[in-house]
Amino acid sequence: MPDCRIRILDEDVAGKIAAGEVVERPASVVKELVENALDAGATRVTVEVEEGGQALMRITDNGCGMTAQEAVLALQRHATSKITNAEDLAVVRTLGFRGEALPSVASVSRLTVVTRARGELEGVRLEVEAGEIRELEAAGAAEGTVLTVRDLFFNTPARLKFLKTTRTELGQICDVITRLALSHPGVAFRLLAEGDEIIHAPGSPDPLNTIATLYGNDLARELLAVNLARPGLAVEGYVSRPTVSRPTRSAQHFFVNGRWVRNRTLSHALDEAFRATLGPGRFPFAVLHLDIDPALVDVNVHPAKAEVRFLRDWEVHRAVHEAIRQALGTGTAPPESLARQHMLRTEDQKHGSWLPPAGAPPPTSDMDDPFAGPDPGAAPVMSTGIPVSGSATTSPELPAQALTPEATQLPLADLEPVTPTWVGALRPVAQLWNSYILAEGSTGLVIVDQHLAHERVLFDRILEASRTGTAVARRLPSPLTIQLTHRDALAVDDMLPVLSRMGYELEPFGRDAFVIRGVPEFIHPGLELGALRQVVDELAEAKRAGAPDAGAALPDRIVAAAACKTAVKKGARMGFDEIRRLLEDLARAGSPATCPHGCPIAVEVSFQELLKRFKRI
Repeated sequence: MPDCRIRILDEDVAGKIAAGEVVERPASVVKELVENALDAGATRVTVEVEEGGQALMRITDNGCGMTAQEAVLALQRHATSKITNAEDLAVVRTLGFRGEALPSVASVSRLTVVTRARGELEGVRLEVEAGEIRELEAAGAAEGTVLTVRDLFFNTPARLKFLKTTRTELGQICDVITRLALSHPGVAFRLLAEGDEIIHAPGSPDPLNTIATLYGNDLARELLAVNLARPGLAVEGYVSRPTVSRPTRSAQHFFVNGRWVRNRTLSHALDEAFRATLGPGRFPFAVLHLDIDPALVDVNVHPAKAEVRFLRDWEVHRAVHEAIRQALGTGTAPPESLARQHMLRTEDQKHGSWLPPAGAPPPTSDMDDPFAGPDPGAAPVMSTGIPVSGSATTSPELPAQALTPEATQLPLADLEPVTPTWVGALRPVAQLWNSYILAEGSTGLVIVDQHLAHERVLFDRILEASRTGTAVARRLPSPLTIQLTHRDALAVDDMLPVLSRMGYELEPFGRDAFVIRGVPEFIHPGLELGALRQVVDELAEAKRAGAPDAGAALPDRIVAAAACKTAVKKGARMGFDEIRRLLEDLARAGSPATCPHGCPIAVEVSFQELLKRFKRI
């Protein structure tokens, strides 16, 4: 029989419950304490960590500091300098206000506070263990506050065992510092791990300088300014051009009144603004700041205030969407053909084919991988032996318009995915719109997507070579350098053996940079950096998702990214021998019916269906 009596929890249990809402891992400690420093007016913040924050976290700031009385009071629950009455909750502009962070951290760690208020002659030092003040004394200190957190979760072992590896926890802390630096570009931030400087954002009145410091100059040069002001709402920041994208949303940052937030309304507005220029599974880089009337936003719907709720969602959505569209229009407005390509790719994923309306011109560009921009002018030879269009070849070309769009208006629902039982019997007939291969099969007409077919062929070859260690590297005549965020650099450093088996020759080069001396032979000249960037994004996402060993857990995903980047594109003219070799290679593939991402490679119109269409049966 359960005990249903209602009782008041003792202060120790209540404190640990409150700590569980605020302190989930070392990164949440850093977030809360650095936000307090920013609210105290700090212009310089230094964060030092050891063992991913579990052993030590030290946050040093030059804010307003505290007197001895205030320092003791700050360790009490609900003690705060940021609100005084209920009305203040409607106009909150500080990062924190509930007075939970410091006492919650103190209740699950050994905490040392050294602080001196501005104008005071001496400071104070407090030693706190599991929420209890053990020592209080006067001390010499600079103006500001130094908080040292040791042995996090030492008194809550159940929570301690859920922490991830040191590198994973450090990666989470890097994310926190990155977001705080982006939200406060004028503040100087430093992050040190085991004494080594990981992040250094010196602070700048120009937010673009901070972005360049954190993400590199190459990305900063590809950003468009966003700026829109309306009564009670302003939107400003930066978004990437359509030629720069990522496979995840991890590089999208939204800030509301200086606070980093997650919000579906903002994400959807960004997606809609890029809908005509980016394909499925690609996301732009974005740093967007919203300055909104505090009365129109609820910041207290999440314990860590990571989510917000808007009073008038539709107005916020419309403003963000309009601001981004204006930026895209005044930067490099995407041509109409790119919107048509987006429709092409969407139909590809839904049905495995795309049939344009009567009279529509054939597609002329490819956006399967917009991250690295357009393909280089010089067409290379693919590792499969199939030269890309423009390369020297004496093989005859297939007729490009053997079938016109008007002659192929068959309902997509009638097209069946190719089955592996007969895919090896294909005889090439024509190339359609420089994108699809028409072939004669044993039971009907087969339409093959040349990009997806080559992607499958490359995927199988790369995966087999990486597993057996037989990948061949192509040495670069001049080494290239790639600059990464520290989070991405950690993922690459962990995965160097896997990348080596794929054919990459990488060496660490300074802080968060690598020298590329060799790449897999299947990567075309000019695509080395773009291909590696796509692989790095997949590695970092696997780490971010908590995979203990991204190489062991997600080799298919990593290899698929490399294959997609380097496969022959839509719009590439192919000769007869090129197409024949591609179909032969596809027949030997392990799963010739679908590409590595699960899309059908080909569709068939059976002879019986053709006879019915011509009313012969």
